[in-house]
Amino acid sequence: MILEPQNYSRVIGVDVASKKLDISDSAGQLKTIVANDEDAIVKEIASRIKNKSQTLVVCEGTGGYEDTLVDMMHEFGIAVAVVNPRQVRDFAKGHGFLEKTDKIDAAVIEKFGREVKVHPAKPPTDEEKHFRAIYRRRTQLRKLLQQEKNRLSRCSDDFVRQLVESSVNSTKTELKLVDRKIRELLQERAQTDPRIENWLSVEGVGVVTVAMLVCELREIGLLSRGAIAKLVGVAPFANQSGLGDKKRRPRGGRANARCVLYMAALSASQHNPKLKAFYVRLLKKGKPKKVALIAVARKLLLILNDMARYDRAWDADFSHETKNAAVLLSLN
Repeated sequence: MILEPQNYSRVIGVDVASKKLDISDSAGQLKTIVANDEDAIVKEIASRIKNKSQTLVVCEGTGGYEDTLVDMMHEFGIAVAVVNPRQVRDFAKGHGFLEKTDKIDAAVIEKFGREVKVHPAKPPTDEEKHFRAIYRRRTQLRKLLQQEKNRLSRCSDDFVRQLVESSVNSTKTELKLVDRKIRELLQERAQTDPRIENWLSVEGVGVVTVAMLVCELREIGLLSRGAIAKLVGVAPFANQSGLGDKKRRPRGGRANARCVLYMAALSASQHNPKLKAFYVRLLKKGKPKKVALIAVARKLLLILNDMARYDRAWDADFSHETKNAAVLLSLN
């Protein structure tokens, strides 16, 4: 079953900050500024929405500041969509909103929710929240480790160098602990979620990629192929004007998910026979390596999406005789 967006009679746009929420309500019934904490969100937003089934709350992905709002909306049965900030900003510029304040941003997000078909987020379970928190900690540690290594390469003071080296070693130790925990959680989840083993059966797809799919791309298997490619940011967009037809490039999407998928594509282009053949064909056609790798990433994402949709494991020898999941998963 493919997840399709629906129409809502009331849209509430929320600009999220660490301490407050700026609100633009199409019904004009909510306060314009609310504290970003659980009690305020319940009292000033959730409890004041009467027709919950016809209300959509829209906010931007902020890297975590939106989590309380999203969790409370799910708890009260209110649809909430977390949208890409860059897409909203481009939408704002296209509608003449050149100034940028929290109040204006909330109004733009509301307008975006009314005029653009968005996909409400699926409510996570407590186990999924736990897994997501650990996976995001891994992302933080990887970033911190790279930053500390960069500082170490430029450090000339012996005392400071010792401190940075200690930080690097400590971060590596914590990263190993987090990686081990992610493997354990995936093993547990695989007992009830067949997608885990199916995804891991794809050469080039490892534990980190599967963890990303589970934690950051929960719409996978519920969206169409085009929608999932746009969501991640690996779908090429047409760029035509008059007689000119410029190169098509991917735009927007979830950067964290795309980075992990790109690394998986890098591995698959070398170790997965079908994807490697696809990659080589693109290179022979004169495509730059980076363009070819993005194409492999998109192909890989579509495969993983169809595998989740049809509950199929990887098989390099799918039949082409019928228009079913086998055809969708084929790379020929």
